[in-house]
Amino acid sequence: MLGKLLKYDMKAGARMIPVTYLAIAAFYLLGLIAKGLHINQLLATATFLIVIAGIAAGILTLIYVILRFHKGLFGAEGYMTQTLPVGKGQIVLSKVIASYVWMVLSVVAAILAFFALIHLHDVKELNKLISYIFGSSFTPLVVFAVSTGFVQLIAYIGELYFAITLANTRPFIRNNVLFSVVFFFVANFVVGLLEIAAMLFIPIGIRITESGVSLTFETMIGSLFESGNFFNSTQAPLSEISIGIASGFADLAAGIGLLLLACWLLMRKTSVK
Repeated sequence: MLGKLLKYDMKAGARMIPVTYLAIAAFYLLGLIAKGLHINQLLATATFLIVIAGIAAGILTLIYVILRFHKGLFGAEGYMTQTLPVGKGQIVLSKVIASYVWMVLSVVAAILAFFALIHLHDVKELNKLISYIFGSSFTPLVVFAVSTGFVQLIAYIGELYFAITLANTRPFIRNNVLFSVVFFFVANFVVGLLEIAAMLFIPIGIRITESGVSLTFETMIGSLFESGNFFNSTQAPLSEISIGIASGFADLAAGIGLLLLACWLLMRKTSVK
């Protein structure tokens, strides 16, 4: 049953989101043609359209994540969903997986759009700035940032689903849209604090230096204080600190916890409007 639910949820996203991916590719091709023909106005137009398509991919994905969950459980489809011979956990899991897949694809599309812009414009000054700030640690830092970002998506989905579910309990259902927004920002703020605290104070991290990446067991806040000449150093600044990776564990725990709370509310407290 989970497979059928997942197939249905994935198809719902496939109706609109991939159009933005195709648009990014088409506008990039247009930019390559304009660059080859030295038509600056057309190149500028293609650049603008790539940016718009990248933003549209993110917005449409967010709309999909919100609407699929709300409509599927509390909107027009809610009554049918509630009668399916399947547990609430499987229904939520299907939507989480589908949402996560489409969000990852949209993030990848946005990253590719960014590199497309760099390729179209040969931004040499940007390369110099990156080299000065990060040195040879840029690539491993990007890998770390992207990996952390993919984990953060789980927390983000958890925040959205928890906020929507809590807003559809009896005390808040009359103004569920307003309360969904309020609860999301509250959840996002709390998770953000947990993420920062875990990054700074839990003693596990990575240190990225010229020689490579190494695992460390020191707090990020401690390494910041220990590198006394951090802001005046001639080395790449980030090579002097231990970057806390416990924030990823905090995001994962928060995301799972919020999703479990959403499931509990679905089984006991929510109503279909």
